[in-house]
Amino acid sequence: MLLVSFLLLLIPFVYPQTIKQLNEITVDEELPIGSVVTFLSDKIPNLDQSLEYDLVTPVSSEFDLFSIDHTRHSLNVKKRLDFEQLCTSNNASHCIISISIAVSNQDTIYVYILPIHLKNINDNPLRFPVNRTVIEIDENDSRWSTKSYSLPRASDADGDLITYSLYLQNWKKPNGLFELDQTNFSLKPLRAFDREEQSLYLLRLVAKSEHEKEVSLDIIVIIKDINDNAPKCDLSETTFYINNTKSMSKFFLNVTDPDEGDNGRLVYEFYNAPAGFHLDRTSGEIQFDYTQWTRRERAKLVINVSDHGKPIPLSSQCVIEVKYMFLYEINFVSNVSQNDWIQVNNLRTPIGKLMVIDKQNENLCENCLVQMNSTFEDLIYLNDQTMDLYLNLSSIVLIRILSNSMIKNENISLNVHFHVSDRANPSIISNQNYSWTLYFDKDKLLTNSNMLFVQIHEDISLDERFPIHNRFHTCFDDSLKQISVNDPTETFEIDSNFNLIIKKYLRVNKQQNYEVTLYKIDSNQTDQINPCSIDLRVHIYNPYSVSNVYPYFSQSFYVLTSTNLSQFTLPILPPSMKYISSKSYEISIDESNGSITIVSPSLFSSYYYDFHVQAINSQTPSLSCVIFIRILFGINQQSPRLLENLTRQSLENVSSDFLYQIKAYDPDFSSDDQIERFPPSVEYEIDSTDSLEIERYTGRIFRKKSDQLFFNFTVIVTDFGQPKRLTTRERFVFYIKSNNSMLRQEVSMVVSTTFILISTGIVLMIILLIILILLLNCCHRRSRTKKSLTNISPTTPDSRLIDNEYITTATSLPRVINREQRIYPTIANNSQRNLLEQIHIPPPPLYTAEKVYIKPDYQQTLSINDINKYLERFEKIYNNSTENHSRQPVGSVV
Repeated sequence: MLLVSFLLLLIPFVYPQTIKQLNEITVDEELPIGSVVTFLSDKIPNLDQSLEYDLVTPVSSEFDLFSIDHTRHSLNVKKRLDFEQLCTSNNASHCIISISIAVSNQDTIYVYILPIHLKNINDNPLRFPVNRTVIEIDENDSRWSTKSYSLPRASDADGDLITYSLYLQNWKKPNGLFELDQTNFSLKPLRAFDREEQSLYLLRLVAKSEHEKEVSLDIIVIIKDINDNAPKCDLSETTFYINNTKSMSKFFLNVTDPDEGDNGRLVYEFYNAPAGFHLDRTSGEIQFDYTQWTRRERAKLVINVSDHGKPIPLSSQCVIEVKYMFLYEINFVSNVSQNDWIQVNNLRTPIGKLMVIDKQNENLCENCLVQMNSTFEDLIYLNDQTMDLYLNLSSIVLIRILSNSMIKNENISLNVHFHVSDRANPSIISNQNYSWTLYFDKDKLLTNSNMLFVQIHEDISLDERFPIHNRFHTCFDDSLKQISVNDPTETFEIDSNFNLIIKKYLRVNKQQNYEVTLYKIDSNQTDQINPCSIDLRVHIYNPYSVSNVYPYFSQSFYVLTSTNLSQFTLPILPPSMKYISSKSYEISIDESNGSITIVSPSLFSSYYYDFHVQAINSQTPSLSCVIFIRILFGINQQSPRLLENLTRQSLENVSSDFLYQIKAYDPDFSSDDQIERFPPSVEYEIDSTDSLEIERYTGRIFRKKSDQLFFNFTVIVTDFGQPKRLTTRERFVFYIKSNNSMLRQEVSMVVSTTFILISTGIVLMIILLIILILLLNCCHRRSRTKKSLTNISPTTPDSRLIDNEYITTATSLPRVINREQRIYPTIANNSQRNLLEQIHIPPPPLYTAEKVYIKPDYQQTLSINDINKYLERFEKIYNNSTENHSRQPVGSVV
């Protein structure tokens, strides 16, 4: 090698030389040392015949990268080929390393130049200069839009193109928070930040090269705190309960300040320190010393809390209401109680007395306000004046117990809470809880109380009799006495069989409880003295009333669908109660959670399924109740319909508020008779809410204004169905005929009838007069003819004699001495026959004792038979003439 080098130095002086260029070859960087780059025998001709050949020593040792294996005639890697180290020029993408090979042949030295293209491979990782960077942003910075924060760039020694992306820690885009400024390569905020909303944001800057390499940089954005929040109490007003005076009472005020450091370090001080209270300025602990407390002090503590923030500390006030609970002692005294067991003997007397003792003054509290809560809110009440505790006779629970005559003895558990406060100083309070068991011996209780309780359905008909079975009172044993009732509302009467008679419509929402007195009076007894009497309390109910299922349920029935059945549960019952399904073989009830499970799959094929669930109270059976449930499986298809489509009606003599009952049904149900169905198939509404009201499930309509006689309203009927409830709207027009209107109508009818009769009589009289005048004129004309009666037979009277001569105003009808034959025109009507004597035609004086002179033509005298025939003929003519006008006989022969 040294020889070749020496020879090369001497070439310009001794030997001739020839320089030849070989073709470029390409090799990858980072080839293992000793690797064959190329075989020189393939590149240099007649290399094996040369005397000697070797590499020309490069000028710089850093390019001494190759060596020649003369045995194999190959060019091998001598040192590490690092593209990033060897190729430092700006155009490093095409890096050429030229080596020179000197070959000696006798008298000539050939120099071959071999350009080696060093190919860059992706052998260097993409990296950031740091693993994370921390950026601090001022809280609530008003100049946030003008600021940006520089970020470190990633580097790749291989020179690949790098792209960047910005993400949140959860790999979501930080939209609305930050963005990456690619031009200045910085982080730019998109809004002002509140440290108390979020004090730290974690971002990730991801760099990616063209060879799909990715690296990420964690960016921690810290929002710097400023003193922008005042201290805040957890509650705007808290309560400090002081229960005793034997030990020091303590209270810790809970105040928070979301600022940090001195901005959140707090100091406490009283705004107006009351006697007996001490405050720790650092911790906020409040202590109460009873020995220093006076009763007249104010009931609220005001504490000022401030921080140490700069430049201006912030502060706020906290208010603490103090409750002194050690001052009153509450005692309940009952003469009939033993170990919380109270025997109720009389409903009119108290079951006990409440005593509130002021321990500071050592006497009964005279200015105390007592509030009471119990398991059954309406069962008992407290007399504020005497502090006596009574049973509420209008209580739904008590009525259900005492109206159940089948069970003689029952008891009920009752939890009572008393809250006592001073009227002048509400901060002084005391609380006491009691648990009692009330025992009812009903026969003894009702006898001592002289009372009787019954329940009556509001749909009971008028004049229907309701039997009272429990005749426990001795006054009602004597059936000879008359039973009477004193009812101020005039709703009830009573018969001798001890049955109440309903005289008015009953409505729960109008009056639910009635108080009447039943008594018996002897015949010798005065009205002022009623030794045998009993107070009857009547409770009105309906099947849809919550009172039937109180206090365990809030509604009397449930309509469920197949879609919400799985989410439905009945209320959780007390331990003394349990559920029993009426059809447990088809539907079961889980007693632990009140859920409903369908046992029989066949139910899903029906449109609906009705059943009921009994809530059995083993301790107080009278409070047991039944809940009706309907499950709809089918699809609602038909709208409700009216049972009777009478939308226009005239109602007569409506004396009560009850107007009418609308009856509708749901055609989707198979049964035609759905009016008495429970649960109901439809519900009713009315648009005329000012003048009328309608019961939701029964359809009974009542008037609000008793003087209104005309109603025009719309009834909205809605069914229960799935997936949608269907509705029908019907318009109704009702007119009420009151007693006054009916009387006026009858008077007008009588007046009109009388007027018609009088008018008819006058017309008949005028017609009769016209007929008589015509007949008279005819007779006068015939008398002038002077006809002879020679040929007239006395036994066959001529009709013309009657027509023309005897029917005149100047003559009279025949009269017989021993009897009269008179004809009186009459007018027949529905009430009576009135004689019209003013048109009476007097009989002619044919039958008198005086001698009658007739004209020469009339030689013969008429007999009685002839005259009667004349009269019969006259009657026929007269009747025929009047029938043409009155269409009925108006005369008779007596």
